[in-house]
Amino acid sequence: MLVPGLSRGDGIVEVGFRGVVGVTAAWELGLVEAAALLRRRELSAVELLDSLLARIQETEEYARAWAFVDEAGARSLAREADALAATGTFAGVLHGIPLGVKDVMDVQGMPTEGGSESLRGNIAVSDAGVVRRLRSNGAVLLGKLQTHEFAFGQGIPPSRNPWDPERYAGGSSVGSGVAVAVGSVPGALGTDTGGSVRNPASVNGLVGLKPTRGAVSSSGVLNVSHTLDHVGPIARSVEDCAAMFEGMAEPEGLALLGGGISARLRQVPEGIRLGIDRQLWSDWGVTEGVLSAVERALVVFADLGFEIVDLPLPGLDLSLHASVAISLSESADHHRERLAAAAERYLPATRVMIETGALATEDDIRLAWQVRSHLRKSIPETMLRAGVDVLVSPTLPAVAPLACSMSSELTGGAGEDSLSSALRMLSAANLTGMPGISVPCGYADGQPVGLHIMGPEWSDARVLAIAKSYEHAVPWRTHVPVRTLPAS
Repeated sequence: MLVPGLSRGDGIVEVGFRGVVGVTAAWELGLVEAAALLRRRELSAVELLDSLLARIQETEEYARAWAFVDEAGARSLAREADALAATGTFAGVLHGIPLGVKDVMDVQGMPTEGGSESLRGNIAVSDAGVVRRLRSNGAVLLGKLQTHEFAFGQGIPPSRNPWDPERYAGGSSVGSGVAVAVGSVPGALGTDTGGSVRNPASVNGLVGLKPTRGAVSSSGVLNVSHTLDHVGPIARSVEDCAAMFEGMAEPEGLALLGGGISARLRQVPEGIRLGIDRQLWSDWGVTEGVLSAVERALVVFADLGFEIVDLPLPGLDLSLHASVAISLSESADHHRERLAAAAERYLPATRVMIETGALATEDDIRLAWQVRSHLRKSIPETMLRAGVDVLVSPTLPAVAPLACSMSSELTGGAGEDSLSSALRMLSAANLTGMPGISVPCGYADGQPVGLHIMGPEWSDARVLAIAKSYEHAVPWRTHVPVRTLPAS
Protein backbone atom coordinates (compact mmCIF):
# COMPACT_ATOMS: atom_id res chain seq x y z
CA MET A 1 0.00 0.00 0.00
CA LEU A 2 1.44 3.37 -1.01
CA VAL A 3 0.50 6.26 1.26
CA PRO A 4 -0.08 9.67 -0.39
CA GLY A 5 3.11 11.70 -0.10
CA LEU A 6 5.38 8.67 0.46
CA SER A 7 7.74 7.31 -2.19
CA ARG A 8 8.40 3.62 -2.73
CA GLY A 9 11.46 3.63 -0.51
CA ASP A 10 13.70 5.81 -2.67
CA GLY A 11 16.41 7.10 -0.40
CA ILE A 12 15.01 5.29 2.63
CA VAL A 13 17.60 3.22 4.46
CA GLU A 14 16.93 1.25 7.64
CA VAL A 15 19.24 2.41 10.40
CA GLY A 16 20.73 -0.31 12.56
CA PHE A 17 20.64 0.76 16.19
CA ARG A 18 21.86 -0.81 19.41
CA GLY A 19 22.07 2.12 21.80
CA VAL A 20 19.17 1.00 24.02
CA VAL A 21 18.71 -2.47 25.51
CA GLY A 22 16.44 -4.62 23.31
CA VAL A 23 16.37 -2.07 20.46
CA THR A 24 17.88 -2.99 17.10
CA ALA A 25 16.44 -0.22 14.90
CA ALA A 26 15.73 3.46 15.54
CA TRP A 27 11.98 3.10 14.90
CA GLU A 28 11.77 0.90 18.01
CA LEU A 29 12.91 3.74 20.27
CA GLY A 30 10.44 5.43 22.55
CA LEU A 31 10.08 9.17 22.18
CA VAL A 32 12.07 10.05 25.29
CA GLU A 33 14.76 7.49 24.44
CA ALA A 34 15.13 8.95 20.95
CA ALA A 35 15.19 12.53 22.27
CA ALA A 36 18.04 11.69 24.65
CA LEU A 37 20.10 10.13 21.86
CA LEU A 38 19.45 13.09 19.57
CA ARG A 39 20.69 15.49 22.26
CA ARG A 40 23.83 13.40 22.76
CA ARG A 41 24.34 13.39 18.97
CA GLU A 42 24.37 9.57 19.00
CA LEU A 43 21.45 9.57 16.55
CA SER A 44 20.49 12.15 13.96
CA ALA A 45 16.96 13.35 13.22
CA VAL A 46 17.41 12.24 9.59
CA GLU A 47 18.46 8.75 10.67
CA LEU A 48 15.42 8.49 12.96
CA LEU A 49 13.11 9.70 10.20
CA ASP A 50 14.60 7.27 7.66
CA SER A 51 14.03 4.38 10.03
CA LEU A 52 10.40 5.40 10.59
CA LEU A 53 9.75 5.83 6.86
CA ALA A 54 11.11 2.33 6.31
CA ARG A 55 8.82 1.05 9.07
CA ILE A 56 5.83 2.73 7.39
CA GLN A 57 6.70 0.92 4.17
CA GLU A 58 6.96 -2.35 6.10
CA THR A 59 3.72 -2.04 8.08
CA GLU A 60 1.30 0.13 6.17
CA GLU A 61 -0.11 -2.56 3.90
CA TYR A 62 -1.49 -4.13 7.08
CA ALA A 63 -1.91 -1.19 9.44
CA ARG A 64 -3.40 1.42 7.07
CA ALA A 65 -2.89 4.07 9.73
CA TRP A 66 -1.75 6.99 7.56
CA ALA A 67 -3.93 9.24 5.43
CA PHE A 68 -0.94 11.26 4.19
CA VAL A 69 2.82 11.11 4.73
CA ASP A 70 4.81 14.27 3.99
CA GLU A 71 8.17 12.68 3.33
CA ALA A 72 9.71 15.74 1.69
CA GLY A 73 8.50 18.16 4.35
CA ALA A 74 9.54 15.87 7.20
CA ARG A 75 12.99 15.37 5.69
CA SER A 76 13.45 19.14 5.42
CA LEU A 77 12.47 19.60 9.08
CA ALA A 78 14.77 16.76 10.17
CA ARG A 79 17.71 18.32 8.33
CA GLU A 80 16.97 21.67 10.00
CA ALA A 81 16.88 19.93 13.38
CA ASP A 82 20.28 18.31 12.74
CA ALA A 83 21.79 21.58 11.57
CA LEU A 84 20.59 23.34 14.71
CA ALA A 85 21.82 20.50 16.93
CA ALA A 86 25.26 20.77 15.31
CA THR A 87 25.51 24.26 16.85
CA GLY A 88 24.66 22.87 20.29
CA THR A 89 21.16 24.39 20.19
CA PHE A 90 17.87 22.50 20.58
CA ALA A 91 14.46 23.95 19.78
CA GLY A 92 12.59 22.28 22.61
CA VAL A 93 11.55 19.07 24.29
CA LEU A 94 10.51 17.49 20.96
CA HIS A 95 13.57 18.52 18.95
CA GLY A 96 13.96 16.22 15.93
CA ILE A 97 11.14 13.86 16.95
CA PRO A 98 8.75 12.81 14.14
CA LEU A 99 5.08 12.93 15.15
CA GLY A 100 1.78 12.14 13.47
CA VAL A 101 -1.35 14.28 13.55
CA LYS A 102 -4.95 13.05 13.46
CA ASP A 103 -6.57 14.21 10.24
CA VAL A 104 -8.96 16.65 11.89
CA MET A 105 -6.17 19.14 12.75
CA ASP A 106 -4.66 21.56 10.29
CA VAL A 107 -1.00 21.23 9.33
CA GLN A 108 -0.03 23.90 6.83
CA GLY A 109 0.39 22.49 3.34
CA MET A 110 -1.05 19.06 4.21
CA PRO A 111 -4.57 17.78 3.50
CA THR A 112 -7.19 18.14 6.21
CA GLU A 113 -9.95 15.81 5.05
CA GLY A 114 -11.33 14.50 8.33
CA GLY A 115 -12.02 11.09 6.82
CA SER A 116 -14.82 12.62 4.74
CA GLU A 117 -15.48 12.78 1.01
CA SER A 118 -16.97 16.22 1.64
CA LEU A 119 -13.44 17.57 2.33
CA ARG A 120 -11.54 15.60 -0.30
CA GLY A 121 -8.66 17.73 -1.60
CA ASN A 122 -8.87 20.32 1.18
CA ILE A 123 -5.37 21.68 1.96
CA ALA A 124 -4.67 23.52 5.21
CA VAL A 125 -3.40 27.08 4.77
CA SER A 126 -2.15 27.43 8.36
CA ASP A 127 -1.29 25.31 11.39
CA ALA A 128 -3.68 24.40 14.18
CA GLY A 129 -2.68 25.98 17.49
CA VAL A 130 -1.34 22.70 18.88
CA VAL A 131 0.69 22.10 15.71
CA ARG A 132 2.30 25.53 16.09
CA ARG A 133 3.34 24.51 19.61
CA LEU A 134 4.82 21.25 18.31
CA ARG A 135 6.83 23.14 15.69
CA SER A 136 8.09 25.64 18.25
CA ASN A 137 9.34 22.72 20.37
CA GLY A 138 11.26 21.18 17.47
CA ALA A 139 8.90 18.39 16.33
CA VAL A 140 9.13 16.94 12.82
CA LEU A 141 5.59 16.76 11.39
CA LEU A 142 5.50 13.45 9.55
CA GLY A 143 1.91 13.37 8.28
CA LYS A 144 -1.80 12.87 8.91
CA LEU A 145 -3.45 9.84 10.49
CA GLN A 146 -6.75 8.15 9.70
CA THR A 147 -9.96 8.96 11.56
CA HIS A 148 -13.64 8.16 11.54
CA GLU A 149 -15.51 10.76 9.50
CA PHE A 150 -15.20 14.10 11.32
CA ALA A 151 -14.30 12.09 14.46
CA PHE A 152 -17.94 11.00 14.95
CA GLY A 153 -17.17 7.30 15.35
CA GLN A 154 -19.31 6.31 12.37
CA GLY A 155 -18.26 4.20 9.40
CA ILE A 156 -15.20 1.97 9.26
CA PRO A 157 -11.81 3.64 8.72
CA PRO A 158 -9.19 1.50 6.95
CA SER A 159 -6.87 1.27 10.00
CA ARG A 160 -6.53 -2.24 11.44
CA ASN A 161 -6.01 -3.56 14.95
CA PRO A 162 -2.35 -4.65 15.25
CA TRP A 163 -3.27 -7.49 17.62
CA ASP A 164 -6.11 -9.01 15.56
CA PRO A 165 -7.29 -7.85 12.10
CA GLU A 166 -10.87 -8.86 12.86
CA ARG A 167 -11.21 -6.59 15.88
CA TYR A 168 -12.14 -2.95 16.38
CA ALA A 169 -9.01 -0.78 16.23
CA GLY A 170 -10.18 2.05 18.49
CA GLY A 171 -12.18 5.28 18.59
CA SER A 172 -11.93 8.14 16.15
CA SER A 173 -8.19 8.67 16.77
CA VAL A 174 -7.81 5.19 15.33
CA GLY A 175 -4.92 5.90 12.96
CA SER A 176 -2.99 7.60 15.76
CA GLY A 177 -3.30 4.53 17.99
CA VAL A 178 -2.44 2.02 15.29
CA ALA A 179 0.58 3.98 13.98
CA VAL A 180 2.14 4.26 17.44
CA ALA A 181 1.38 0.62 18.22
CA VAL A 182 3.14 -0.71 15.11
CA GLY A 183 6.10 1.65 15.49
CA SER A 184 5.61 3.82 12.41
CA VAL A 185 5.75 6.92 14.64
CA PRO A 186 6.78 7.31 18.31
CA GLY A 187 3.87 9.61 19.22
CA ALA A 188 0.71 11.01 17.70
CA LEU A 189 -1.98 13.60 18.35
CA GLY A 190 -5.59 12.58 18.78
CA THR A 191 -8.81 14.32 19.74
CA ASP A 192 -11.09 13.20 22.54
CA THR A 193 -14.78 14.19 22.72
CA GLY A 194 -15.95 11.20 24.72
CA GLY A 195 -12.86 9.02 24.92
CA SER A 196 -11.26 8.96 21.47
CA VAL A 197 -7.70 9.39 22.73
CA ARG A 198 -8.05 7.01 25.67
CA ASN A 199 -10.12 4.43 23.76
CA PRO A 200 -7.57 3.68 20.98
CA ALA A 201 -4.79 3.85 23.56
CA SER A 202 -6.49 1.10 25.57
CA VAL A 203 -7.28 -1.04 22.53
CA ASN A 204 -3.73 -0.80 21.19
CA GLY A 205 -1.83 -1.29 24.47
CA LEU A 206 -0.67 2.35 24.64
CA VAL A 207 -0.85 5.40 26.89
CA GLY A 208 -3.33 8.15 26.00
CA LEU A 209 -3.88 11.41 27.87
CA LYS A 210 -6.92 13.69 27.73
CA PRO A 211 -5.55 16.84 29.36
CA THR A 212 -7.39 19.38 31.48
CA ARG A 213 -9.66 21.52 29.35
CA GLY A 214 -7.79 24.62 28.21
CA ALA A 215 -4.27 23.27 28.64
CA VAL A 216 -3.90 22.66 24.88
CA SER A 217 -5.18 24.90 22.08
CA SER A 218 -8.15 23.65 20.07
CA SER A 219 -7.88 26.22 17.26
CA GLY A 220 -7.62 24.82 13.74
CA VAL A 221 -9.44 21.61 14.65
CA LEU A 222 -12.53 20.14 12.96
CA ASN A 223 -14.57 20.04 16.14
CA VAL A 224 -17.33 17.65 17.06
CA SER A 225 -17.95 19.88 20.09
CA HIS A 226 -15.96 22.97 21.01
CA THR A 227 -16.97 22.39 24.64
CA LEU A 228 -16.07 18.71 24.96
CA ASP A 229 -13.23 18.25 22.44
CA HIS A 230 -9.72 17.93 23.86
CA VAL A 231 -6.48 17.44 21.91
CA GLY A 232 -4.24 14.87 23.56
CA PRO A 233 -1.14 12.69 22.99
CA ILE A 234 -0.95 8.96 22.34
CA ALA A 235 2.43 7.30 22.93
CA ARG A 236 4.03 4.07 24.12
CA SER A 237 4.79 5.15 27.67
CA VAL A 238 3.77 7.65 30.33
CA GLU A 239 7.13 9.42 29.96
CA ASP A 240 6.58 9.76 26.21
CA CYS A 241 3.05 11.11 26.76
CA ALA A 242 4.33 13.61 29.31
CA ALA A 243 7.02 14.87 26.94
CA MET A 244 4.49 15.30 24.15
CA PHE A 245 2.08 17.05 26.48
CA GLU A 246 4.81 19.44 27.60
CA GLY A 247 5.54 20.22 23.95
CA MET A 248 1.84 20.70 23.11
CA ALA A 249 0.53 22.75 26.01
CA GLU A 250 0.01 26.48 25.74
CA PRO A 251 2.36 28.59 27.92
CA GLU A 252 -0.60 29.76 29.98
CA GLY A 253 -1.68 26.15 30.42
CA LEU A 254 1.78 25.07 31.50
CA ALA A 255 1.79 27.82 34.10
CA LEU A 256 -1.52 26.60 35.53
CA LEU A 257 -0.13 23.05 35.50
CA GLY A 258 2.78 24.19 37.65
CA GLY A 259 5.47 24.31 34.97
CA GLY A 260 7.38 21.47 33.31
CA ILE A 261 5.64 18.09 33.40
CA SER A 262 8.38 15.54 32.67
CA ALA A 263 10.59 16.59 35.58
CA ARG A 264 7.79 15.86 38.06
CA LEU A 265 6.94 12.33 36.96
CA ARG A 266 8.78 10.70 39.84
CA GLN A 267 7.62 13.18 42.46
CA VAL A 268 4.55 11.28 43.66
CA PRO A 269 3.73 12.42 47.21
CA GLU A 270 3.22 9.81 49.90
CA GLY A 271 -0.27 8.98 51.08
CA ILE A 272 -1.94 8.95 47.65
CA ARG A 273 -5.50 7.59 47.82
CA LEU A 274 -7.23 6.04 44.80
CA GLY A 275 -11.04 6.11 44.65
CA ILE A 276 -12.89 3.19 43.03
CA ASP A 277 -16.56 2.31 42.55
CA ARG A 278 -16.92 -1.40 41.74
CA GLN A 279 -20.73 -1.16 41.64
CA LEU A 280 -20.46 1.40 38.87
CA TRP A 281 -18.11 -0.91 36.97
CA SER A 282 -20.77 -3.61 37.19
CA ASP A 283 -23.42 -1.18 35.96
CA TRP A 284 -21.16 -0.31 33.05
CA GLY A 285 -20.98 -3.97 32.02
CA VAL A 286 -17.28 -4.50 32.70
CA THR A 287 -16.38 -8.04 31.68
CA GLU A 288 -14.73 -10.60 33.92
CA GLY A 289 -11.45 -10.54 31.97
CA VAL A 290 -11.11 -6.77 32.14
CA LEU A 291 -12.15 -6.72 35.80
CA SER A 292 -9.47 -9.31 36.65
CA ALA A 293 -6.76 -7.24 34.96
CA VAL A 294 -7.85 -4.08 36.80
CA GLU A 295 -8.03 -5.86 40.16
CA ARG A 296 -4.46 -7.12 39.63
CA ALA A 297 -3.43 -3.54 38.90
CA LEU A 298 -5.00 -2.41 42.19
CA VAL A 299 -2.90 -5.01 44.01
CA VAL A 300 0.21 -3.49 42.40
CA PHE A 301 -0.86 -0.03 43.53
CA ALA A 302 -1.41 -1.31 47.07
CA ASP A 303 2.04 -2.92 47.06
CA LEU A 304 3.47 0.45 45.99
CA GLY A 305 1.93 2.07 49.05
CA PHE A 306 -1.18 3.62 47.51
CA GLU A 307 -4.40 3.37 49.50
CA ILE A 308 -7.49 2.03 47.70
CA VAL A 309 -10.74 3.69 48.82
CA ASP A 310 -14.25 2.52 47.95
CA LEU A 311 -16.08 5.66 46.85
CA PRO A 312 -19.64 5.53 45.44
CA LEU A 313 -19.89 7.78 42.36
CA PRO A 314 -23.39 7.27 40.93
CA GLY A 315 -23.38 10.79 39.51
CA LEU A 316 -20.88 9.77 36.84
CA ASP A 317 -23.68 8.02 34.98
CA LEU A 318 -25.27 11.39 34.30
CA SER A 319 -22.39 12.24 31.99
CA LEU A 320 -23.30 10.33 28.85
CA HIS A 321 -26.67 11.86 28.03
CA ALA A 322 -25.53 15.37 28.93
CA SER A 323 -22.42 14.93 26.78
CA VAL A 324 -24.42 13.71 23.80
CA ALA A 325 -26.87 16.62 24.03
CA ILE A 326 -24.08 19.20 24.20
CA SER A 327 -21.80 17.65 21.60
CA LEU A 328 -24.45 16.95 18.97
CA SER A 329 -26.14 20.33 19.35
CA GLU A 330 -22.75 22.00 18.88
CA SER A 331 -21.86 19.74 15.96
CA ALA A 332 -25.04 20.86 14.19
CA ASP A 333 -23.75 24.43 14.35
CA HIS A 334 -20.26 23.45 13.18
CA HIS A 335 -21.57 21.53 10.16
CA ARG A 336 -24.62 23.56 9.12
CA GLU A 337 -23.00 25.35 6.16
CA ARG A 338 -21.03 22.33 4.96
CA LEU A 339 -24.09 20.09 5.13
CA ALA A 340 -26.11 22.60 3.16
CA ALA A 341 -23.48 22.50 0.42
CA ALA A 342 -22.47 18.82 0.39
CA ALA A 343 -24.79 16.66 2.51
CA GLU A 344 -24.65 13.85 -0.06
CA ARG A 345 -20.89 13.52 0.52
CA TYR A 346 -21.29 12.70 4.23
CA LEU A 347 -21.74 9.16 5.48
CA PRO A 348 -25.47 8.66 6.19
CA ALA A 349 -24.79 7.69 9.83
CA THR A 350 -22.71 10.83 10.42
CA ARG A 351 -25.37 13.01 8.81
CA VAL A 352 -28.08 11.47 10.99
CA MET A 353 -26.06 12.19 14.14
CA ILE A 354 -25.52 15.83 13.19
CA GLU A 355 -29.14 16.32 12.14
CA THR A 356 -30.25 14.76 15.42
CA GLY A 357 -28.25 17.44 17.19
CA ALA A 358 -30.23 20.09 15.33
CA LEU A 359 -33.42 18.63 16.84
CA ALA A 360 -32.29 19.07 20.45
CA THR A 361 -34.64 21.46 22.25
CA GLU A 362 -33.55 24.45 24.28
CA ASP A 363 -34.79 22.62 27.39
CA ASP A 364 -32.65 19.56 26.54
CA ILE A 365 -29.54 21.68 26.07
CA ARG A 366 -30.21 23.77 29.19
CA LEU A 367 -30.58 20.60 31.28
CA ALA A 368 -27.36 19.16 29.84
CA TRP A 369 -25.46 22.31 30.83
CA GLN A 370 -26.95 22.13 34.30
CA VAL A 371 -25.71 18.54 34.61
CA ARG A 372 -22.27 19.68 33.48
CA SER A 373 -22.18 22.43 36.11
CA HIS A 374 -23.36 19.99 38.77
CA LEU A 375 -20.71 17.37 37.97
CA ARG A 376 -17.89 19.91 37.70
CA LYS A 377 -18.66 20.86 41.28
CA SER A 378 -19.84 17.58 42.82
CA ILE A 379 -17.11 15.19 41.63
CA PRO A 380 -14.16 17.21 43.02
CA GLU A 381 -16.12 17.88 46.22
CA THR A 382 -16.84 14.16 46.65
CA MET A 383 -13.16 13.37 46.12
CA LEU A 384 -12.09 16.08 48.56
CA ARG A 385 -14.44 14.88 51.31
CA ALA A 386 -13.14 11.32 50.91
CA GLY A 387 -9.52 12.46 50.80
CA VAL A 388 -9.14 10.85 47.38
CA ASP A 389 -6.53 12.16 44.92
CA VAL A 390 -7.68 10.39 41.73
CA LEU A 391 -10.42 8.07 40.50
CA VAL A 392 -9.42 4.72 39.02
CA SER A 393 -11.48 2.43 36.77
CA PRO A 394 -11.21 0.27 33.67
CA THR A 395 -10.78 2.40 30.54
CA LEU A 396 -13.22 0.27 28.53
CA PRO A 397 -15.74 -2.36 29.64
CA ALA A 398 -14.29 -5.06 27.41
CA VAL A 399 -11.38 -5.80 25.12
CA ALA A 400 -11.67 -4.73 21.50
CA PRO A 401 -14.80 -6.36 20.05
CA LEU A 402 -15.01 -7.93 16.64
CA ALA A 403 -15.42 -5.06 14.17
CA CYS A 404 -18.33 -6.81 12.45
CA SER A 405 -20.39 -6.76 15.66
CA MET A 406 -19.47 -3.29 16.95
CA SER A 407 -22.51 -1.12 17.72
CA SER A 408 -22.06 2.61 17.01
CA GLU A 409 -25.14 3.77 18.94
CA LEU A 410 -24.32 6.56 21.37
CA THR A 411 -26.91 5.97 24.09
CA GLY A 412 -27.55 2.23 24.06
CA GLY A 413 -27.27 -0.06 27.05
CA ALA A 414 -24.14 -1.58 28.50
CA GLY A 415 -22.52 -4.28 26.44
CA GLU A 416 -19.19 -5.65 25.30
CA ASP A 417 -19.69 -4.48 21.68
CA SER A 418 -21.27 -1.11 22.45
CA LEU A 419 -19.74 2.28 21.70
CA SER A 420 -22.16 3.73 24.23
CA SER A 421 -20.56 1.63 27.00
CA ALA A 422 -17.19 3.19 26.27
CA LEU A 423 -18.73 6.66 26.23
CA ARG A 424 -20.48 6.04 29.54
CA MET A 425 -17.15 5.26 31.16
CA LEU A 426 -15.06 8.04 29.66
CA SER A 427 -17.34 11.01 28.96
CA ALA A 428 -17.24 12.39 32.54
CA ALA A 429 -13.70 13.66 31.98
CA ASN A 430 -14.77 15.51 28.84
CA LEU A 431 -17.90 16.96 30.42
CA THR A 432 -16.08 18.23 33.51
CA GLY A 433 -12.76 19.14 31.87
CA MET A 434 -10.87 16.87 34.29
CA PRO A 435 -7.71 15.11 33.03
CA GLY A 436 -7.85 11.39 32.35
CA ILE A 437 -5.21 8.92 31.23
CA SER A 438 -5.35 5.32 30.02
CA VAL A 439 -2.35 3.15 30.80
CA PRO A 440 -1.96 -0.56 29.89
CA CYS A 441 -2.69 -2.94 32.77
CA GLY A 442 -2.58 -6.38 31.22
CA TYR A 443 -4.47 -8.59 28.82
CA ALA A 444 -7.76 -10.45 28.51
CA ASP A 445 -8.41 -12.93 25.71
CA GLY A 446 -5.04 -11.97 24.28
CA GLN A 447 -6.06 -8.32 23.88
CA PRO A 448 -4.75 -5.26 25.78
CA VAL A 449 -6.68 -3.85 28.75
CA GLY A 450 -6.45 -0.22 29.84
CA LEU A 451 -6.59 1.31 33.32
CA HIS A 452 -8.13 4.79 33.58
CA ILE A 453 -6.94 7.42 36.07
CA MET A 454 -8.86 10.70 36.40
CA GLY A 455 -8.01 13.66 38.63
CA PRO A 456 -9.23 17.17 39.41
CA GLU A 457 -8.69 19.94 36.88
CA TRP A 458 -5.03 20.97 36.47
CA SER A 459 -3.80 17.86 38.30
CA ASP A 460 -2.38 16.44 35.04
CA ALA A 461 1.17 16.19 36.42
CA ARG A 462 -0.01 14.19 39.42
CA VAL A 463 -2.17 11.93 37.24
CA LEU A 464 0.83 11.27 35.00
CA ALA A 465 3.10 10.62 37.99
CA ILE A 466 0.65 8.10 39.48
CA ALA A 467 0.38 6.36 36.10
CA LYS A 468 4.18 6.34 35.83
CA SER A 469 4.53 4.72 39.28
CA TYR A 470 2.28 1.89 38.14
CA GLU A 471 3.89 1.56 34.70
CA HIS A 472 7.35 1.30 36.26
CA ALA A 473 6.23 -1.70 38.36
CA VAL A 474 4.74 -3.81 35.53
CA PRO A 475 6.07 -5.25 32.24
CA TRP A 476 3.44 -3.93 29.80
CA ARG A 477 5.62 -1.07 28.53
CA THR A 478 7.93 -3.60 26.86
CA HIS A 479 5.10 -5.12 24.77
CA VAL A 480 4.95 -2.24 22.28
CA PRO A 481 5.65 -1.52 19.51
CA VAL A 482 4.01 -4.59 18.01
CA ARG A 483 6.91 -5.88 15.97
CA THR A 484 5.25 -8.82 14.22
CA LEU A 485 1.81 -8.13 12.78
CA PRO A 486 -0.89 -10.76 12.28
CA ALA A 487 -1.41 -12.36 8.91
CA SER A 488 -3.96 -10.48 6.85
